Amino acid sequence: MENILNLLINRIKKSIPLLIIIPLLLAGLGYFFEMKTEPVVSYAAKAKIELGYYEDRMNNAETVKRHITGNTFLKSTFPEYEPEELEALRSGIVINTLSDTTIELIYRSDNEEEVEEGLERLVDAFLAEDNELYEARSSINKNGIKDYTEEEVSNETKVEKLSETIILQKELLTLYPAELTEPVMVSESRSEDFSNKKRAVLGGLIGVTIVFGYIVVPLLFREEDM
Repeated sequence: MENILNLLINRIKKSIPLLIIIPLLLAGLGYFFEMKTEPVVSYAAKAKIELGYYEDRMNNAETVKRHITGNTFLKSTFPEYEPEELEALRSGIVINTLSDTTIELIYRSDNEEEVEEGLERLVDAFLAEDNELYEARSSINKNGIKDYTEEEVSNETKVEKLSETIILQKELLTLYPAELTEPVMVSESRSEDFSNKKRAVLGGLIGVTIVFGYIVVPLLFREEDM
């Protein structure tokens, strides 16, 4: 073992010029050699929706999150898509629940037009569906108010009917559909180029590794022979 250490020290002393020259040489090559690589560009479309209130499960952010990414909603929104296309679409959709009643929709892809159009279709489809549910719920109150106001009642029940009408009117005022609070916006991101400094560091590390292998590997084989 002592002989091996002595041999290692001697080889390091003899290889000092290599320890300096090779890492510096490869670091210099890495710094000045420009890699001709195309940056990877991706796009993300974002929108924010404030959910409505009409006493329905679609007024809850977590429920809406599952609904939008579900097969039924996606198939009805993109009926022309094949199953594999729907899966690719689903994989690019991210829905963040900012609160119990606020969601942020994000759609990522490498095609700018695709992310913008895709998210707009998702948003429009959800808002249309939500508005239908809101209208159905609010119509219950509207019809009830209409019935009470048109119904002929006796003086004994007039006060009771008036009270019921006021309750329905108050409830109607608390109902509202979902709203797009931040319209669809597309942002672009590019992968960071491998900078000169990073290439220089990598070249230096490769140089050190090469010299280290040159010094140590022969000693390892010699030890095995012994």
